Amino acid sequence: MTSDDLEEYFRQTGYTVELLTAPNGEVYTSIRDVEVPAGPHAGRSCDVAILRCTSTPFAMPAAIHTKPVLFPKGTRAIQDSNLGPDWAYWSRRFDRPPTPKTILTHIMTILSEV
Repeated sequence: MTSDDLEEYFRQTGYTVELLTAPNGEVYTSIRDVEVPAGPHAGRSCDVAILRCTSTPFAMPAAIHTKPVLFPKGTRAIQDSNLGPDWAYWSRRFDRPPTPKTILTHIMTILSEV
């Protein structure tokens, strides 16, 4: 799997996908208007970004970035994002083989757990 494969999976699932470049030059895959499936923010939409992997095999970055900021930075392992002040970096673990389905499940689990 490559980042291109992952982005195509997101598109086939119905999401709008964009590439974002942070001020430091890092490139991110951004998924627009992701609806939070459960938890205190259920039904709310946010953009989700993950650092774009260029290696083969694909190495999934465990952290996600959200816009808008859903919880105060400095709580729940959420901090400033390299994408800018409108984004929040969520420090998390990803311990599964990276497939498009497990990555999307990872994102939805993070959004639902808080």
